[in-house]
Amino acid sequence: MTLADVNLEGVSRAQMHEYLRHHLDICGASHDIFDEAAVTAIHQGSGGLFRKANHLARGAIIVAAKNKSMTVTADHVRTAATKIF
Repeated sequence: MTLADVNLEGVSRAQMHEYLRHHLDICGASHDIFDEAAVTAIHQGSGGLFRKANHLARGAIIVAAKNKSMTVTADHVRTAATKIF
């Protein structure tokens, strides 16, 4: 088997939401900062892959903070997807 033979399968949207909440818990967040549309955007944008989701989520949090928003939205995720953070 070569690296070209490996096909990564992404997780479900529900699993992605749990993954994001788990990381927020680790950070000490008292509530979920991602709205439902943001979770969907992260899931779709990452193909369900955690490493890509981490980059999108981090970027979206930065965009939300710059906009002084307490909630991360799908628009924040879309903006993060077009920028390098």
